[in-house]
Amino acid sequence: MVLRQCPRFPVLFAGTLIYQNRTHAITKSVDLSRKGCRLKTTVRAVAGMIVDLLLYVPGEEIPLLIQRATVRWASTLGIGIEFQPLISHHQERLDMVLQRVEIEAQN
Repeated sequence: MVLRQCPRFPVLFAGTLIYQNRTHAITKSVDLSRKGCRLKTTVRAVAGMIVDLLLYVPGEEIPLLIQRATVRWASTLGIGIEFQPLISHHQERLDMVLQRVEIEAQN
């Protein structure tokens, strides 16, 4: 059993993963937490890669920016990404998105 620091919530976001100044489509965002996410993408990911993410949250015009995130694992289930501490306004947006997702998950 894996113990998590933060609860994960199921999500379905489109997005873009940026690695070495090249963009790759996020084909499916699977779950999201305050500290990371699991997603599927067109890039061949390996643990240790540093990536940036643009997550297109439904109902929001501007994508959520996650900079300098670390790929922790990659498998057929997708890739697990750990977020580094975010700039305060990006963290505030992530927190608002998570609050909305948590409310939707309870309904």
